[in-house]
Amino acid sequence: MKPYSVYLLEAGCPVEPPVFPRSIPCSQFPFWGHYCFYDFATANLGGAAEGSVRVVGESRFRGLQELVSAHSLPAELHLLEAPGGLLELLTADQAERVLLYPLSQVFLADPGALLKRLERPAAEVTRLSVDHTATDLYLVRRKTLLRLLKEAPPGGEQSLGGSLNRLLAGRFELMEDLPGMALFQNSLMQMYGGNLWLCAELGSRELESRFAHLNRGHMPGGEIRIERGGTVKSSFLAAGTVVEGYVEGSVLFPGVSVRKGAVVYQSIVMSGNCIGTKAQVSRALILPHFGENSGGNPRSRQGTANIGEDSLIGLRNSTAGNLKYPAQLRDGLTVLGAGVHVPRGFVIGPGCLLGAEVSPQQLRGLKELRKGSTVICSTEA
Repeated sequence: MKPYSVYLLEAGCPVEPPVFPRSIPCSQFPFWGHYCFYDFATANLGGAAEGSVRVVGESRFRGLQELVSAHSLPAELHLLEAPGGLLELLTADQAERVLLYPLSQVFLADPGALLKRLERPAAEVTRLSVDHTATDLYLVRRKTLLRLLKEAPPGGEQSLGGSLNRLLAGRFELMEDLPGMALFQNSLMQMYGGNLWLCAELGSRELESRFAHLNRGHMPGGEIRIERGGTVKSSFLAAGTVVEGYVEGSVLFPGVSVRKGAVVYQSIVMSGNCIGTKAQVSRALILPHFGENSGGNPRSRQGTANIGEDSLIGLRNSTAGNLKYPAQLRDGLTVLGAGVHVPRGFVIGPGCLLGAEVSPQQLRGLKELRKGSTVICSTEA
């Protein structure tokens, strides 16, 4: 009998707050520049081949095949067509214990820490924490999990993510801590701080160690371009970024362009966004822009900035919180969801939230977004 099996659970990006793209699995969502959620999971499970690793996702995520096959960690992909699919999968398994690992959470465990825990005998249900931060990772005896799933009330969802957490949250006998870093558990403040950490640790051994754990000896390659007149201070730039303006204390993901006269201050700008000429971005978290205009040379795409020229986003010194999502947005942080377009000259105050794919037409009717405001895509209202 195998000592353990690992189930990487893909249930899609969090629904609330509505800033994440619904069309892609959360495992493909970017974090720390070149990496995605799945990269962190595979780094933590680098030696797990002694057991078996299964990526279990909802049937709508057909694109998972390419993601799984691109990584060196051997893993089987199972797309579930019905809620009962997980029960069938577990019944056919021959492992003594099962690790349930939601791909919606991002952490880095010290090398080998998680593997060593898997190799030791376990209680019936053990919940894992990382650096004393509770996670939704559970190590469960397979027969116990099968019994709990069979006893669950009929008609309830028995597949992935939150449903399994609800099933196990009150039943764990033991919580064990893994040394490492907890980076994201559906908290936008945590996502902002976890990425801004890169700026604070530039050149440190700690950062080098974390990247070595992620890269396993293979650093991402590519060009970073700081054009004439461009300035970068205390910032982390991923390969594929182009800066013509001013960037300070910020993180730019691959494919980000900052045009001439634009200022980006203490902000996280994720993949594919283009900050227009003379735009001002302060204390903001801008999620990925997956459109046709993402990335590239800003001088060859003069009409395609999704953060419009002369726009004003956030404020350097503010403690404003969001009125609708106060637990998610506080301390003046402004969040722009995936695929957002901000029209030219638009003003977005501190503590504001724009949902995924908010259109410039929605914002033009408002002219300005005062502090703490929320705008959600009209198709989801």
